[in-house]
Amino acid sequence: PGRMIDLLAANAGRVTNLRRVTYVVLDEADRMFDMGFEPQVMRILGNVRPQRQTVLFSATFPRNMEALARKTLAKPVEIIVGGKSVVAPEITQIVEVRNQDTKFVRLLALLGELYADDKNEDARALIFVDRQEAADGLLRDLMHKGYPCMSIHGGKDQVDRDSTIDDFKAGVFPILIATSVAARGLDVKQLKLVVNYDAPNHLEDYVHRAGRTGRAGNTGTAVTFLTEDQERYSVDISKALKQSGQPVPEPVQKLVNSFMEKVKAGKEKASGSGFGGKGLERLDQERDAARNRERKTYKTGEEGEEEEREEKKDKKDDLFSKAASAVQATATPAPTPGVPKSIDLDGKITVHKTEKPTPTSTSTNNPLDKVGSAVADIHARLNKAGVMRSGVPIDNKGPDAGAFHATLEINDFPQKARWAVTNRTNVAKILEATGTSITTKGSFYPAGKEPQPGENPKLYILVEGDTELVVTNAMRELMRLLKEGTLAAADSESRAPTTGRY
Repeated sequence: PGRMIDLLAANAGRVTNLRRVTYVVLDEADRMFDMGFEPQVMRILGNVRPQRQTVLFSATFPRNMEALARKTLAKPVEIIVGGKSVVAPEITQIVEVRNQDTKFVRLLALLGELYADDKNEDARALIFVDRQEAADGLLRDLMHKGYPCMSIHGGKDQVDRDSTIDDFKAGVFPILIATSVAARGLDVKQLKLVVNYDAPNHLEDYVHRAGRTGRAGNTGTAVTFLTEDQERYSVDISKALKQSGQPVPEPVQKLVNSFMEKVKAGKEKASGSGFGGKGLERLDQERDAARNRERKTYKTGEEGEEEEREEKKDKKDDLFSKAASAVQATATPAPTPGVPKSIDLDGKITVHKTEKPTPTSTSTNNPLDKVGSAVADIHARLNKAGVMRSGVPIDNKGPDAGAFHATLEINDFPQKARWAVTNRTNVAKILEATGTSITTKGSFYPAGKEPQPGENPKLYILVEGDTELVVTNAMRELMRLLKEGTLAAADSESRAPTTGRY
């Protein structure tokens, strides 16, 4: 997603855009909203036209990921084929509890049984391990036994991974050793055997690994090796067997019972869901923390300048956070930049349905009556010109008014914040992204001054659109720009030089 965002942002969005995209498909959607991708995926979807159809596919969808994905959808329809997080009935599942030193011998026996049958001459086998080193080590051992095979994992370049998968599909080699990077998206028709050499650590990973075989009505076999010390993983594997209607072997059930007793006694914690990516920022934080630990461990006395720079940076970050918190805590409109108390930029956005004027039926065609009615209408509007209820503008009832509208008062925000939501470039981007109409209305009043009866209301923005969703999206973007402008104003205010030249 990051590369796509770079392409969309190149040359101020003039290289390419998604305004003509009407059909969006997210495959393996549960992982796309996890693993730190969620902010990037949301940014890409925010650049697609609102009148689109969005389709999400996945064999597994945990509840927390489903709730996150529904934020991108409007009145979604859910279609479940077979079952959610369930292994297909065409797949024979075998789970064996054995020692670590017997797993390789058992793997050779499984491969020998597979290729001993002439019908399986063109069959493929996929072996899953948990680490990159284990993949390369197993590759070396199988090559010594005369089995042509290759391995793929996250430590290899994308080009190498793509070429390896193409060769595997074409039958250049019949056996592929992989980490969980190959658990999703791999579709090989001749794949008859999947071996979980190292047990998967959560339910969804097991379902996707087993789902590499038995595709499109074909049959297949999924064999999983469990060791005595992997009783934590036995809970999810037994759950997958029960959900797919297959019996749980007695040794596996013993591991499950043993682990659950430890959980009840407080000696162990229940296994996690396998989801919960913290975002790409987490990687930077971990790198910085490791760097600080190394600096303290191998201190030589010559890093004073670098530490001083780090301290200055920390102080600067503290000042910025204090300024941001001060801006958010501003109580009343004042000359200092801040968010007005009456406006909550993080609150719920209220969108109103526009009331279309009902044509008044007149029993007479007298022109004087029509003129009198028009004058009375003008007087009524002038009398309430200085009064503006939140979300109900005074002049959006004409024939061109949108079906839904919302208002955002910007009069009491700092000048930088007002400029951020009224300059032509930012407004044009929001118009293109949402298809709404954005109009600046009212008059600007300095701090402490209120509009008198008969005067225009305070400066505000009117957002109109055909649907409630597009108006909400436009309002959310305007609020984001207001917040950024307010923080920028507070930052520049705190860094403003003192008066005097020297």
